[in-house]
Amino acid sequence: MGKYFTLILLLLLGSKFSLAQQNYIDHTIKKGESVYMISRRYGVSVNAIFNLNPGSEDVIYAGRTLRIPKTDNTTTTPTNAVINDTIVRNYIVRRGETKFGLSRRFGVSINLLEEQNPHIVSMLQEGHTINLDISSEVAQPKATKGQHIVVKGETLWGISRQYGISLAQLEAANANRLSEFLQIGQSLVIPDKASEITVEGAYIVQRGDTKFQLAKRFNMTIAELEEKNPHIVTMLMAGHRLNIDSTGSNQTEDIVDIDQATNNDLDSTSTIDSTNTVTKYKNYVIEPKETLFGLAKKAGMTIDELTTLNPKLLTSVNAGDIIKMPVGVSGTTINTIPKPEVETTDSTKTQDVVDSNTVESTIPTSSHRNNALFANLAIENSSGIYFYTPFSSEELISPEERQKMISINSDFQKYIDFFQGAQIAIDSAKALHLNFDVTLIKKNIAKSKIAIESPHNKNAILVPFSDSSSTFPQIQSNAPISIVDIESDIISNDSINIYRSITPETIQKTKTLNYLAKQNGNVVVISDLDEARNKDLILNILPEATFLQVDNAGFFKSDDLNEVLDKTKHNFIVFDSKKTIVLLNTTTALMGKLSDHKIQLVMLESSLLPKQTEVSNMRFRILQLIYPSMTDPQNQNDILKFENQYEELYGIKPTRYATLGFDVTFDTLLRISQNTSFEDTINTILSEQPHLKFDYQKTNDKTYLNTGMYLIQYNSNKGMIELKE
Repeated sequence: MGKYFTLILLLLLGSKFSLAQQNYIDHTIKKGESVYMISRRYGVSVNAIFNLNPGSEDVIYAGRTLRIPKTDNTTTTPTNAVINDTIVRNYIVRRGETKFGLSRRFGVSINLLEEQNPHIVSMLQEGHTINLDISSEVAQPKATKGQHIVVKGETLWGISRQYGISLAQLEAANANRLSEFLQIGQSLVIPDKASEITVEGAYIVQRGDTKFQLAKRFNMTIAELEEKNPHIVTMLMAGHRLNIDSTGSNQTEDIVDIDQATNNDLDSTSTIDSTNTVTKYKNYVIEPKETLFGLAKKAGMTIDELTTLNPKLLTSVNAGDIIKMPVGVSGTTINTIPKPEVETTDSTKTQDVVDSNTVESTIPTSSHRNNALFANLAIENSSGIYFYTPFSSEELISPEERQKMISINSDFQKYIDFFQGAQIAIDSAKALHLNFDVTLIKKNIAKSKIAIESPHNKNAILVPFSDSSSTFPQIQSNAPISIVDIESDIISNDSINIYRSITPETIQKTKTLNYLAKQNGNVVVISDLDEARNKDLILNILPEATFLQVDNAGFFKSDDLNEVLDKTKHNFIVFDSKKTIVLLNTTTALMGKLSDHKIQLVMLESSLLPKQTEVSNMRFRILQLIYPSMTDPQNQNDILKFENQYEELYGIKPTRYATLGFDVTFDTLLRISQNTSFEDTINTILSEQPHLKFDYQKTNDKTYLNTGMYLIQYNSNKGMIELKE
């Protein structure tokens, strides 16, 4: 019986081993290949290769073998296919593959791919056989007059500059030739400089265009315009190509500027413009808790368009007021002409001063903390704001393109979160009637230099999360420009100022230690068996500090705590460990000493604060915890307002990157909209947005660092206070 059992066990192990052998493919690494390139070739994730090949995350060597995990999606080359440096023979096209992808995979141009495989010229299909002589070259066609042949490294923007035409003109002239990427050898039509930007059934968005104006111009509603052009739902940008074919559109709801209408002889459901076009609006009663932002979303308009239709909304949004809304919007309506408006003042509402007019925005603006920025807005002046990003505008607004980018690099998600927060900031700034243009600069298009021709006197480039290993391009601009760094640590290659907008943890720690140094107390640093992580920094500021270690469970050795505490002084206990169990046992021991000693707990990093589900806040209140914070915990009203609006727009709670997107973008827009220079606002104005404080200090000739933070102390009751540094 034992022999049979052993035999069965061996058979099972053998079959399991055999099955395991079939779960991967052996790939011989070629010179120049990376794990990422190999993962894309086989359609698997980089981490899946790392898990199967320990050490490959550090380095791989040409000639060695990598195991590629087999999945349902793994791409395997047919056994009769031959692929090397000179030929591709009998390669079978798989579902989802494109000419562009194959050209990159085999290192050839699309022209060469099509020339040697004419059966794919009209369409590439699954099952097609590809044969290539990679060593041959396609003769480069010569450009005729009014034509341009694309060469390696060129961009649409660069080509438009070369011929002295606008990007919109170039895109309009090649509307039927352009795809997601420019292709080497592709032929472009170069229009005359004086040509109009027209495409049959299409329109190229110009700087200053709004959805409201375009809908009115092309005789359709905003909802119809967005339905035909879903890429503008999130943001309308100069250069967008719009489908303006109104065939089949519902023309019963025309748009009209209410300021140009006369409705003395009409009922409340219609308006009329100078061309006698009847517009279908209705009288709408504002319901309790409705906001300007919510009303604009319900109407399918921007805040600017809704307030143009209803100017009194610029002053306030009051429940019970009657406004104009498009027919079809759900809500309470009445059929009487509203009474004449009476100007009222509500002393209980916080209002922002904007060019001597009162504006109450439902978008978070931390108005009571930013009077200096709001009081001096130059609404009549325009400015330019640029975002340096791995996305083009088309990729950013397309869910499919965003998902494609994230599948290539999951780290791109933080850029999307950032821009979603930035979009709310842009809408908020528009609600204040600020005049600015928004432009995206895609990273892989901008090489060593970025040339900016701006019509504005003040401009700013926001650079979020740029890879520190890459060199930031040199900026060439015809107008003043500032660079706002968001966790990028870029170094400017020219004389342009860089403003690092996110306060580093080192500043938080230093300011907290400087506060302790002024208190003339007894400082004791508690750490676990690993030495205190911030020992050098602490000793530099507090050379007399005492260091005390606990065991891994957070217990002190006998009498160690008594020996370091001083009954005659205020004892500041600096906790410097990431272990929750150490915090629990340390705070328990400290609370036991409060009857004989004056003790206060201190943390140098807000990241050391555990979740409330792990450690009760009551411990921190009893020990009156002091800690640095990037966010003012007392400003819950503005924070909650932003979170609610973000969740309403995107269906999820905002991440940290989304809050950075709002705060930095909105603060930058306010600064470049002042009557003075951007640098002057940096030197003179401390501002606070819902989550961040902006207090810039000059660190060298061309670099400023945001040192803004909050030093917070728990009170013994339920409140918190901000300590003065």
